[in-house]
Amino acid sequence: MDDPINFITAEEYYQRAQGWAGPARVTSLSQTPPTTASQPKYWRGVTLTFDDSTLCVVQFVRPTLFRVRYDPAVRNPEEYDDANSRTIIEDYMSQLVYDLDDFAGITCATELKESDDQKYWIFSSTVTEALEKEGKQQHYKVGDGMKLFIYKDPFRIQAVRVLTPLPDLYPIPGSPSTTSRAIEKVVWQTSPKTFRWNIHPVVSVVKQVVLDVIKAGHGEFIGFGEQGGTSFMKTPTFMNYFNFDNMQYQQVYSRGPLDAREPLYHSDPFYMDVNSNPEHANVTASFLDNYSQIAVDFGFTNSGFIRLGTRFNAMDIYVISANTVPEVTRLHTSIIGRPKLKPKYVLGHHQACYGYEKVEDLYAVVEQYRSVGIPLDGLHIDVDFQDGFRTFTTNPRTFPDPKGMFTKLRENGIKCSTNITPVISINDREGGYSTLREGLEKGYFIKDKRYIDGTSGKAEDVLYVCYGGGSKYTIDPKDVSIRPDFGDNYDFVANWNAKDYSYHGGVSYGYGNGTAGYYPDLNREEVREWWGKQYHYLYDMGLEFVWQDMTTPAIHTSYGDMKGLPSRLLMSSDAVSSAAPTEKTAAEIWALYSYNLHKATAHGLDTLEQSLPSRKNKRNFILGRGSFAGMYRYAGLWSGDNASTWEFWKITVSQVLSVGLNGVSVSGSDMGGFEPYFNPSTGQEEKYCNPELLIRWYAGSFLLPWFRNHYVKKTRKWFQEPYAYPKHLEQHPELEPEQGWLYRAVQGICKYYVELRYSLIQVLYDAMFDNQLNGLPIARSMLLTDTQDTSFFNESQRFLDDQYVVRKDILVAPIIKGSNENPGQNRDVYLPLMHLWYPSNLRPWDDQGVALGPPVDGGSVINYTARITNEYSGYPFVTPVYLREGAIIPQVGVRQWVGDLSSGPNRMKINVYPGRDNEYITYLDDGVSRSSAPDDLLHYQIIASVAVARKSPDSDSPDQEAKGEYRSVSISQVTTHPISTSSTRTVTIAPVHSNYNPVTELGEKYTIIIWYDSGVDVSRLNVSVDPVTGVQYDIFKNTTLRTVVIDVKETIGNSPKIVISVSP
Repeated sequence: MDDPINFITAEEYYQRAQGWAGPARVTSLSQTPPTTASQPKYWRGVTLTFDDSTLCVVQFVRPTLFRVRYDPAVRNPEEYDDANSRTIIEDYMSQLVYDLDDFAGITCATELKESDDQKYWIFSSTVTEALEKEGKQQHYKVGDGMKLFIYKDPFRIQAVRVLTPLPDLYPIPGSPSTTSRAIEKVVWQTSPKTFRWNIHPVVSVVKQVVLDVIKAGHGEFIGFGEQGGTSFMKTPTFMNYFNFDNMQYQQVYSRGPLDAREPLYHSDPFYMDVNSNPEHANVTASFLDNYSQIAVDFGFTNSGFIRLGTRFNAMDIYVISANTVPEVTRLHTSIIGRPKLKPKYVLGHHQACYGYEKVEDLYAVVEQYRSVGIPLDGLHIDVDFQDGFRTFTTNPRTFPDPKGMFTKLRENGIKCSTNITPVISINDREGGYSTLREGLEKGYFIKDKRYIDGTSGKAEDVLYVCYGGGSKYTIDPKDVSIRPDFGDNYDFVANWNAKDYSYHGGVSYGYGNGTAGYYPDLNREEVREWWGKQYHYLYDMGLEFVWQDMTTPAIHTSYGDMKGLPSRLLMSSDAVSSAAPTEKTAAEIWALYSYNLHKATAHGLDTLEQSLPSRKNKRNFILGRGSFAGMYRYAGLWSGDNASTWEFWKITVSQVLSVGLNGVSVSGSDMGGFEPYFNPSTGQEEKYCNPELLIRWYAGSFLLPWFRNHYVKKTRKWFQEPYAYPKHLEQHPELEPEQGWLYRAVQGICKYYVELRYSLIQVLYDAMFDNQLNGLPIARSMLLTDTQDTSFFNESQRFLDDQYVVRKDILVAPIIKGSNENPGQNRDVYLPLMHLWYPSNLRPWDDQGVALGPPVDGGSVINYTARITNEYSGYPFVTPVYLREGAIIPQVGVRQWVGDLSSGPNRMKINVYPGRDNEYITYLDDGVSRSSAPDDLLHYQIIASVAVARKSPDSDSPDQEAKGEYRSVSISQVTTHPISTSSTRTVTIAPVHSNYNPVTELGEKYTIIIWYDSGVDVSRLNVSVDPVTGVQYDIFKNTTLRTVVIDVKETIGNSPKIVISVSP
């Protein structure tokens, strides 16, 4: 018989759930807060008692954000206390509500009324006061709020909000305003069978709850975090949230990356309903806060329902309603937090490889990148760097002088990370492995203590469970023959449930590499603090950032369940951040370990400056492989071990856009694919990424947030660096007749798009800076940037899967199909309604200027041919790129790494395009200092109050180095007649925040380039600049490019205001 505590697929889960029952009616309601409430006045909740004696709590967190909690084991209202999970940025919900209201400058009132017929209650939240606070946008107005209709029999919840119709594209003359046509609409509701539940009669930790949510017929749904499949808007399917080391996304269902059902590395159960009320301004989002397995039936067995199922703990769901997707993102990130400011070089080009085995390998890679002129910022060294796979060590034989190595690489612009896995090898070494010894001495490793209810209680009967190739199989942990190829003869029976013995696990990196080891008990505060200190040696040597790998933790199948910890292993749990640690099974807190791993690393790196002068005031960065919602407060996210297939490239854009809705700033995939493509026709793995695929991946990803080429070498691949393809061609002349041109094109085209990215690095950085302020991602779905285009809900929907927008004005439409599938190398490109769009004339270098082509009407579908060519003149057209009318886009000179000042300051030029009025804010600092970060953000203020209350070094705290040492500058354009030869265009440059002088980085001159359409004779234009004195200007008119160019001879933002007016 299967162990009920182990992973089951969503299909199995809902098959079982058919026989479950739940509460039918409400027998009583109370507004009494728990005695633990930090701010009783701000509890803003009601407790419902049902006919089966179970209880449910419904709370307002924001005027249009509410929370529903249901635990079928709870019988006492006090058990629904005020404490939040670790995911939420503050310890107590009532305190968070108080702080959010205070920060927003609002007063909010809740009211409970019973209907006259006593069939339901109306629980409402209303803004009664909304103050303007200096320097902060007021997002609320008096009267904003929501009503919850709580029906008694049968029990269900219906959320209602006043919605305003979307503006008419072509309004009827004299028609009333949209505000006057506002109407109450249902924005979220449950079925008459809201909850079903099942508590296992013997294994009581298995406490399963299903929540039935009505899926409106018009509804379209986006988000859902890291999932497979190409559809940005979700189609009916099952989904499994369960952090799993799912190599090539095919272990459970064996269908690969196009299957949305596969459980992947990261769990972020957050989604948005964007069209349940067509023609009205409303988006409703749901976030399910649970560290254990979550199973979703998204309209698959019944098109009228979304069924959300938890297998452990409780149902804890937050529901958010707002007018637009960006507003929902702002509200969501206000409760789960936003990232700190990352180093600017994170946005550069990175190279990683499992198989750079010695220092000479690293030097050779960098030398070849530099020799061909492809910019490179980051180099990622895998576990080859370690001494015998001992975490936090370096190999004295292959990397004998790490400090000298890191110094030499840094002098060449290269910042290095290395792979840090949460396993501590059991193998000591000569001179001592201090991390191992300290961990054992202090009792910092997870103990081997098991939950045995429902079992024989005998080690001899233990079997672990895993999936592979689409099939479930069992593993006998006593069988030495199936243990990793590095060998491990430990006595499982003697160690099992020994309680005082550390849990014995291990990780296999393949190829005979890996180690048996112990796992730090990172769900304990003191262990997290100790873990953070372990980075001292590597950073003292010169490491710059961390690559946090195998984060589940990923463990060899012979040591645990589902390539992770044993499901029945009892662990410390601080899932509730304000409470003392309790004891839970690994299955109950499956995603918590990796969450705390990132937290421990982030806190450790932030405190390194106390002991390492070289880290003083330096920003930190962690690249994480997966965890749970909110982990991006500490780390960026990459999507795990993909492969060199077109299928993985096809899902990349949709995946990045989906996780971006949750507030993730830096995310992406391994460009080119980590693992090789298995060719079924030859029965062998390909030895390198298909050259056409690598070109498309580089060219299509050139403005996605994370830009890293990563592959496995060893015995699997020979190379994947773009410069290696022409070299390979030289060694294999038999390729020349048919594919020689293609192999040569790899280096040229990849170089072009890396250079174009570096010329636009300020755009990416401005978007990353924005993320701190509003939670919006760098690469954005068109649903975020063009909220009034309702064609996305019908004929234009397919374009959401593979087009993206950076900030709001650069639209990229990658080619995602190979020439075998798409011989014409073309694609349809959709340009959102209500704006004109220009084919991009952005080029990496100043001397490559191209005049603007004719604009294209928004709403158009363009069939764009984007052939791969070996001719440089064709490189700009390998990926379709369009610019919105009125766009304002800064560029800088291409350097070999971000922040390269070896040839002097890097002058900024600002492209201003014809069309509608627009404003662009750029954020200028040195790109590396922590003191640059704003010091007055909501996230900082709230976590500061938590840190003061806790008085603990483990508490999230605002960066003490953050001092707002940056300059933000507004560049705006106002036009009298958009896209007209008779238009007067006024460009204003004015500082918004000026606590830094970027003269070192940008120099004492910047350039404004005002572009014009065909038909405009720029030689006849009148140009005036105000102030006339005090600042020097050079004005040029380029009749070939149709530009007016103004060189302003000062550092941008020095003057209080510069106004440039160009008129006929």
